[in-house]
Parts: sequence; C-alpha cells; structure tokens
Amino acid sequence: MEKKISEILHSIDNGEYKIPEFQRGFVWNSKQVKGFFNSLYLGYPSGSFLIWKTKDPSKIRGTMTDTNSVFHQLILDGQQRLTTIYTIFRGETPDWYEGVSLRTDLYFNLESEEFEYFMQKKMSNNPEWINVSDFLSKGGVSTFINHIQTLDDDAKNYYLSKIVTLNKLGAIQDYGYYIKEITISELDKVVEIFNLVNKTGTTLNESDLALAIITSNWPEAKDKFREASEEFSKYNYDFSFRNYTRLINIFTTERGLYSDEIGKVTPEKFEEEWKEIKKILSYLMNILRDKAFIDSSDSFGSLYVYYVLGYYLKKNGGQFKSEEEANKAIYWMYTALLWGRFSGSSESFLEKDMNAIKKHNTIDALIEEMHLFRGTNLYLRPEDLTMQGVRSRIYNLFYSSVRAQNAKDWTNPVMSLYSKSVGYNNKLERHHIFPKAFLYKKYNSSSSIHKAMVNEISNIAFITQKSNIKILDGDPSEYLPSIDPEQLRKQFVPTDASLYTLDNYELFLERRRKKLTDGINKFLKSFYEDFSKDVKNQDLQHYDEEIEKIEILLRNIISDRLELASELDAYQELVPDHIKVKVNGRIKNWLGKNPGEDKNQFHDLRRRMDFLDMQEYKDVIVSKPAYPSFQEIFGSKGTLEVRFNQIAELRNSIRHSRDVTDATIKDGEAAILWFTSIVRPYMKKVELLDDNE
Repeated sequence: MEKKISEILHSIDNGEYKIPEFQRGFVWNSKQVKGFFNSLYLGYPSGSFLIWKTKDPSKIRGTMTDTNSVFHQLILDGQQRLTTIYTIFRGETPDWYEGVSLRTDLYFNLESEEFEYFMQKKMSNNPEWINVSDFLSKGGVSTFINHIQTLDDDAKNYYLSKIVTLNKLGAIQDYGYYIKEITISELDKVVEIFNLVNKTGTTLNESDLALAIITSNWPEAKDKFREASEEFSKYNYDFSFRNYTRLINIFTTERGLYSDEIGKVTPEKFEEEWKEIKKILSYLMNILRDKAFIDSSDSFGSLYVYYVLGYYLKKNGGQFKSEEEANKAIYWMYTALLWGRFSGSSESFLEKDMNAIKKHNTIDALIEEMHLFRGTNLYLRPEDLTMQGVRSRIYNLFYSSVRAQNAKDWTNPVMSLYSKSVGYNNKLERHHIFPKAFLYKKYNSSSSIHKAMVNEISNIAFITQKSNIKILDGDPSEYLPSIDPEQLRKQFVPTDASLYTLDNYELFLERRRKKLTDGINKFLKSFYEDFSKDVKNQDLQHYDEEIEKIEILLRNIISDRLELASELDAYQELVPDHIKVKVNGRIKNWLGKNPGEDKNQFHDLRRRMDFLDMQEYKDVIVSKPAYPSFQEIFGSKGTLEVRFNQIAELRNSIRHSRDVTDATIKDGEAAILWFTSIVRPYMKKVELLDDNE
C-alpha cells in the first residue's frame, strides 16, 4: 500500500498511527533532518514504513484514541521520519514525541534550494529564505500566494518569479511512501523485527535493543524510569534510560554485558529488582553527598562506577557493612574515575569488577583490580597535572578535595564553595588565578602548548561569580596578597608572593602542581591509606587503545600541516629521505599482499602516513624543514622528543609482549595525557573519549 505524506499526516491526526512503548525516543540531529527534507524535496527514495497491525497492542506512547477500528496500527520502522514530517508540517510534535529537541525553524533558500536552520544574521529580512514549517503548515503555495498579495511590489514580484520552486517545495506533501503491514501476534517476534529493521539508519546501540526487549516483557518500564528520573533530578542526579537499562540488566541477569538472558526475565522479577535499584541509588547518593563531597551526577566522568557499587550493594543487603568499607568504596570509586577505568573498554572492565565481587565480595578485591589495571601507585604525581585542563579526569576530584577543605569564597569568606549555591551572584565559577588576558601578554594564544599551560588545572581556583567579576583580569601580584592566606591554602595555592609575577608563571605552576597533588592525595588517603603494592599491571590494552587514537590524530595533524607548508608535493619536499625509503618499501609489500587494492590511493599524503611508526612521526615533525609548521602545536623540541620516547616505549612494550615496568607505565601515561591535551583541538576528526554511560 502506498500513501502520500498528506494522507499519512491525516492518519496521525486521527490517531490511527501510534508508537509502541518499546521504541526509543527521537534521536535525529539537525543535519539528519535537513538531509531528509532535501531527499523529500528532490524526490529521492527515503525508505518505507513498517506498521504492526494488532488487536491487542502492547503499551503505547502517547494517547490511545478510539478509531472505531478492530486493529491498532503501531509504527515499527519510520518513527524518526514520521516525527520529523509531522513536526515540520504541523508546527508541533506528535503526542508520542519523546527524546532530543526537534526544532521547527527549518528554512529553505529559494535561490540555492538548500535547507538550513534559522540564523538571524543570514536570514532575517532576506526574502530568499522562507520558513518551511510556516509554508507547509499553512497550506503551501495557495496560502502563500494569498500572503504575498499583502507585500510590497518588489517582494511580490520576487516570490512570483519563484513560483516553480515554491510549487516543488509544496509538492513534498504528495511524496509517496510504501507502507508494509504485519499482523504478528507474539510480541517477542515483533520486538525482534523492530531490532532487525532498526540496525540501519541512526544505529541502535545495545542499550536501545535491550530496552526494547525489557519493555516488551515489562511494559511499565519507561514509566517507572521517568518517575525515578523526575525524583532523582530534584537532588541533582540525572540518570538516563540508558543508565537504568544497564542497571536493570545487571540486577536481573548479574551480567555487565547485555545478553539473551534479559529476554527471559519475568515482569515480576523486573519489578522486584527495580525497587531494589531505586533504594540502592538513593542510598549511594546520600553516602556520596555526605562523605565524598559529590554534589551531582555531573561529578562522574563515567556512571559505570555507580553500576559496580550498585551491584556490590545488591550482594550485601543494600548497604555497606561498616564506615570503613564505605570509605574504601569511595577510594576505589575516585581512583577508578581518576585513572579512566571505564573510559575505554567499559563493558569488559565492568564484567571484571562484577566477577571480582562474585568471587571475593569485598571492596579490597575491587582495589586489587585497580592495581592490576594501573600498577603499584594509584595516587597522583605532580607531572600528572602537566597541561591537564578542566576536561581532565582530575578535575572533579580536584573540586571534591577543595570542598573537603571547607574552602570559602575569596572576596566573601562567609560563602562556602558549593556548585549548587542559590542565587546568580553566588554561582560557583572556575577562576584563572593568572587571568588569560594577563598571560597572553607573554604567551601565544594560537599555540596549543601555551593554551594548555594557560588553562591548566594548576591555574584554576573556585570562586563565586561575584568574586570572579570583581577580580576580572587583575594582576595576581596585586590581588592575591589581599586574599586570606588560609583560603589560598585550602585551594592549594602557593602563598609565596614572589611567584605571582608573569615571569614566574611557570614556576608558580610547578609549585601549585606539587601542592595540588599533595592535597588531592591527602583527600584520597582520608578514605583509605593504600600502601604501595608490588603488583604488576596486567590490563595494558586500554593504554594501547589510547595510543592508537593519538596516532590517528598525529597522522591527521602531520599531513595537514605538511600540505599547507609545501609548494607542490609535501611528501617529496618535507618527509626525510630515510623515512621515505622505509615507507615506500612498506607500501610495496602491502600492495603485494593486497593485489586488488588501487595503488593510486597512495598519492594522498594522509594515506602514506598510515605506514609510519611512532618514532618516524617524531622524526618528521622535528626535521629542520618541517618543524616551523609544528612549533606552535608542540612547543619545545626537547619536551616533544621525551614524550615521543615515553609513549613509544610503552606502545612497543605492549605490542611486543615485553615486560613492562611500573616506571614505563607511569611515563607512558604521562605522555598520553600530554599528547591528549596537545591534540584536543583536533578531536573533531577522531573522537578520543568513548560515549560512556
């Protein structure tokens, strides 16, 4: 059966089409909406719709309307497109709508025939741009012609000259869709079909698929999740459906990974474990607020620590056995967050931690897993802070450590530093101790190295907005001596006034790093004194994954910079001869093993970069003709060579299965952090951070 968009809209208005609750919400971004409408305008194929006709529907999202029909029609495939169509044509979202924000200010250019979202400077008072939703929702061309009669002659004549384009835009309502209907009665089969057809398009992740299965067996799931989210948000904890799905999977199947077992859980079991989850989440929130100075879920770089602690509490009656055990749990949580336990292969480390709980049922076992993950020392070193900014994993621990000192505002010492303080002027802000404008008198704002130095955590303090406005870009040698020295000490700021000059900024950073690490380590030790253990790090794969991401970014940076610096051929002009010989040989061998590959791909410099190793990246960068193109990014040659050597040593030790010393790990980790801070502006090309729950 085929229906025009206008007919489909009429069916939605009449309540004929609905969304089953097991469907995820709206997830399309603005780029996808624009691309979709461009396809409709050009008449390109954009798929079909799959409708489930059933007499006995599962729980639906939105309002159930009496259509005087024996069958209910639920959308299995096409929700993103139908939601977009309805919202743009009707100027409002359908009643099943749930998910990311869907804008209605989509505009169409009558000259270029492109779709864009509203930009005031570009589109205001510009007759070339018309609001698509206004145009379509008010009746298309016929209504628009009536409207232009009220305009001045120039505008009227312009729009009349574009009548063909306007007719083409209005004809979107006649775009036809093939609608496939199925009448399967078993809900599990329907969910299976839903999962299969939705593995294309905007990809469903395992959490989406698991939630669909959970909802098919326990239709009240999403309602329960929404109620919990509304309650927890009052206390500054924002848990998503994905978080709840993972927790319900852990509690019902006792697995961190999603598996077929979730489909065998009964509604009664889901209900029972959900009640336990809510109790444990509330308990943990109170413990962490009162003992760990954690104000909200924003303080977690990854909520996987919540999953592990939640599972531990499930196995132990819903609470810690003692205050000592609670403190150990907080220590484990902070070290897991600090050292990125769940920043890479999150699910695999979740499984390992759950297995440790199953086997030993102690927090000590989790701490032992952290030592296996990172090695002997779980505390910070001053060099770990070098060029680490507010996006670093250290940042939230830094804030909690300051809170634990009962630090006060710098210009209003009565006011405690709390991220959830009431009142606009009392809002907590990050303050550059040496203001950025002040530092850029000496440092180059276009240099990645200098920007990282200026924005390093060691140059950050917490003060209220009122204080930040008062200090503004003040000279630290003038304003810092007026601050109560006790309040400076509570934020680990050196009180030696000789350090407050522009010339001594780097010495100030060095001293602050030491004070910060001492303060943060003291905070960690207040929960648990973790004496050094002779434990050999065994979980090295996560380091290899981080290095691989850095390598990809380095290839992008090197190829981009060399192309800009060259006259004709960047490879021939700027890559050292000894490296070209090696690379050419490797490419020749690779083509010999892959005879079907096109050798012309290697005319591209970026493709050739895939055949360089870590030391060769360094040799290219520091070579005499090329280095001027990289100096603003990497700074000193000496520092760059040390960091390359450190990261290469760790990488080679892992990949060649050599024994890895604790020193190699720590140096390699410091190099990873250094490179990550340097290449951060290039992260648009490669996502360095996983999408953790």
